[in-house]
Amino acid sequence: MLVTLEKAGEILAKGSHTAITTTDGKIALVPKEKENLKLTAAEAINLMFYVVRSADPPEAVMAQLQEAVAKAQAPDPAEERARRYREIRGT
Repeated sequence: MLVTLEKAGEILAKGSHTAITTTDGKIALVPKEKENLKLTAAEAINLMFYVVRSADPPEAVMAQLQEAVAKAQAPDPAEERARRYREIRGT
């Protein structure tokens, strides 16, 4: 399945997948136990793995993925305010 960088960041932030470079130079997200596979992007799609949709080189995509993961893991400001409010109110 083709995914955007933002969606790939969310998937990686969950911790169940890891990013690998396919033999044809694309970035695929595979389950952690399958990170040693050598496959093409088409094979990854056929195996129902995620492939990041991007025309950039793999190194640039990996850097963008790290930023997307950090963004996905960052706490939501509205949730933080609500949490602090609940702490103050004692609920």
